Amino acid sequence: MRYLLKIALTCSIALVGTLARAQVGPNIEELAKELANPGAANATLNFKLEYRTFDGNLSGADDQSSTTLTFQPVLPFVLSNGNTLIFRPAFSYVWGQPRYDNGRGRFENISRFGDMPFDLLYSWGAGNWTFGAGAVGSFPSGNSLSSENWLLGPSALAVRTTDWGVWGVFPFHNEKVGGSGPATSITSLQYFLFYGLGNGWLIGTGPTMSYDWNAPSDEAWTVPVQVAVSKTTSIANRIVKLNFSVEKNVVKADAFAEDWTYSFTISPVMKNPFQKAPPSPKDAITRAAVLAPIKN
Repeated sequence: MRYLLKIALTCSIALVGTLARAQVGPNIEELAKELANPGAANATLNFKLEYRTFDGNLSGADDQSSTTLTFQPVLPFVLSNGNTLIFRPAFSYVWGQPRYDNGRGRFENISRFGDMPFDLLYSWGAGNWTFGAGAVGSFPSGNSLSSENWLLGPSALAVRTTDWGVWGVFPFHNEKVGGSGPATSITSLQYFLFYGLGNGWLIGTGPTMSYDWNAPSDEAWTVPVQVAVSKTTSIANRIVKLNFSVEKNVVKADAFAEDWTYSFTISPVMKNPFQKAPPSPKDAITRAAVLAPIKN
């Protein structure tokens, strides 16, 4: 885990040092929609702060809460054919994560680094559609909060951009492929729809529902509803997306589960420092399309 954290810190320093200076111009609406599209070729640094409450049938479940800080860089690599390979690792630290101690019959709170999820997506455009296919997974952190599992599975993406906003789906599956933790097989679906309010504002929803194939049928589904508001603007001559969301799990496990989640994310737009310039397509029109998303 220390090795992974060193990598994360090194990447953070490199990425912060290459934040792109940008002016918010007349295309702010299109940029806001692009930043809501997981398959678009926009590199960002995402810093997300989440506060969660819990409930359930276990004694003291309703009194539990936790806070998580997640750093997730989005690294798009524009290919010579104009398509994009996007890598998104996530590094998180949790304060006060509740865990039930059966022996003592009470909750204990743990603060540790969490497992490191990631996704790797190959995306391409088709008119107003963006499609993608790839893989998701997770590396164990090796501490008392870790699942102790290595996870891996497929993912797909379909996004439609319209005059009024953007909508789409992002299904993916995580399967245990190694480690000493319990069997894991979870299918998830992120569904999102955002409506443009003008001047870089978007309002909509983007939660992730999931089904645990190893849980009892009446405990397998987790279904949230969410309201999110975002603003794309310029701060110190840099384009930044600000996002706030409130989420409620309306279907969840009875014994103990997350109830409400309040999130705030700040996402500076940047250059990908690991791709100084994209490969040069043969025709000038394709090259212009490839260069456009990563210009200053």
